Amino acid sequence: MYCRIVNNAAVDVVGSYKDRFHASLHSGFVKCPDDVVAGWVYDADADTWSAPVLPEPEAEPEAEA
Repeated sequence: MYCRIVNNAAVDVVGSYKDRFHASLHSGFVKCPDDVVAGWVYDADADTWSAPVLPEPEAEPEAEA
């Protein structure tokens, strides 16, 4: 699999990019593990991938009795 990286996040995750994207975008693609999906974060220094940390949903206010 290959991912196009924008701001350290996978944007496009594809099996092959050379026949699907303009040549000017090819330099933005890197090889990635098969379980990576769009939105995963890439740490180039450590060469690791991680799922994004989603914010906790805000608790709904309790109804007053």
